[in-house]
Amino acid sequence: MRRNAISCVFLLLTGMLLLFSIPQSVFPLNLHDVIEGGPPIVTEGGILFRYKEDKRNPGYVMVSGDFNGWESPILMVKNSHNVFVYFYSKTDERSVVLKQGAFRYRYLVDGVWMKDGENIKIVHDEYGTELSYFEVPHPIIITTHNPVHVNSNTYLFYYRDEEAEKVHIVGDFNNWNPYSHPLKKNKSDIWEIELDLVSGTYAYRFIVDGLFRRDPLGIKVVYDRFDNSYSSFDIPLKQ
Repeated sequence: MRRNAISCVFLLLTGMLLLFSIPQSVFPLNLHDVIEGGPPIVTEGGILFRYKEDKRNPGYVMVSGDFNGWESPILMVKNSHNVFVYFYSKTDERSVVLKQGAFRYRYLVDGVWMKDGENIKIVHDEYGTELSYFEVPHPIIITTHNPVHVNSNTYLFYYRDEEAEKVHIVGDFNNWNPYSHPLKKNKSDIWEIELDLVSGTYAYRFIVDGLFRRDPLGIKVVYDRFDNSYSSFDIPLKQ
């Protein structure tokens, strides 16, 4: 009995150590855990807006700005800590949430537009209206799969490895030439390359500092007769 109890304690402590050793960015953002208002928080996956007012209890809060083209204000959700929250992570055709730059915004609180009282960064528009703003130091890009269809026959491949010095892509589309298609780092330190591809099925790999690597974002995996694994994707015929 005592030995079982010791084993349980050991497993519990081991699990806690593993939990705290995992980077916080691995865990999904939980809007219910936001306890304070404040300026927007720029993350690797998007922008966290948070609004809290202690003097009164607003019935609703909405947000709009450059990030959504000042379109219809977006309703924020009130969590259990009385903080109105909203996480913006909408991507464009290149999997980009927001490009590098400054983005203005305002809150609509019970029908009244106002600046963010928790944000000291203020600009004035052409009419003299005060607008809050936040800055995105480098493009926010969400990489979930390869390839990303950009337009027509253009496809974009991403590869995340900040430590890599050289990255190439090889596959059926370039006759497995290890030199013809080098990737370049973008402003977010993500390796990328655009390829013009026609319909068909392709196998490919990355070459990272001279070593073959299967695509970590690849959905399909295929094998050759020597049991070597490759990433694969299909481009369907256009209707």
